[in-house]
Amino acid sequence: MLKCPKCNEKLIKINKSYQCKNNHNFDISKSGHVNFTLKNKKNSGDNELMVKARSKFLEEDYYDFMRQFVANKLSENQVLVDAGCGQGYYTKAFSKKVKECYGLDLSKEAIIHASKKDIDALYMVASLFEMPFFDESIDCVTSIFVPLGKDEIQRILKPNGTWIVVGPGPKHCWELKEHLYEVPYENKLPEDTQPGFELVSRECISNKAFVEDVWSLLEMTPYRYKTSKQALEKLQQSEGFEVTFEFIVSEWRKV
Repeated sequence: MLKCPKCNEKLIKINKSYQCKNNHNFDISKSGHVNFTLKNKKNSGDNELMVKARSKFLEEDYYDFMRQFVANKLSENQVLVDAGCGQGYYTKAFSKKVKECYGLDLSKEAIIHASKKDIDALYMVASLFEMPFFDESIDCVTSIFVPLGKDEIQRILKPNGTWIVVGPGPKHCWELKEHLYEVPYENKLPEDTQPGFELVSRECISNKAFVEDVWSLLEMTPYRYKTSKQALEKLQQSEGFEVTFEFIVSEWRKV
């Protein structure tokens, strides 16, 4: 299943590491994750503070209804890759539904957090655009609020494999936008076509919940960096409000 990122030979688990026949070695950390990156970059992906902020919000389970919706699309005979898994909030629910589960992210801090919370999946530090899997070896890939490395996903998926993509619906976080902008805008709908894939289903799901810590919600969104200082200060004074959480869940089949 796993291939060596240095020479593309098969990796085998031997004691506390993964090794290939060319003696390339990738240690399994104390928390259980493996680092498959070859480039030595200190600040790739979310840093420790960003991971804590995202975890604080996600673990309130505002997004749990979407997590369960996606989990119910999985089956027990699948090998799954959660591409861009972050802290593993979604992955730890998915890993209980499938035969094998891999969580992959470029953020080492996020992967450390994920691997400490979930022993059912193998978490790895790796790029979405250079995943350590053989061609056509994976049954299903999930991409939730992450860049879509379509070519790499198409490479690793088996024929007729499933790709589940989740992004924001038109009204996602609408009330937050009303607090931040004079004229709030709806999110664009995703494309209806993906070369090499057939759209099997597309569903819009939503839920409303009162959010007390709206600042942690803001940290989960790109609006944090697209908002005036005055609007941010106003939001910091808020005691919370009801928020719409709306997601577009698209299921694609590799053709």
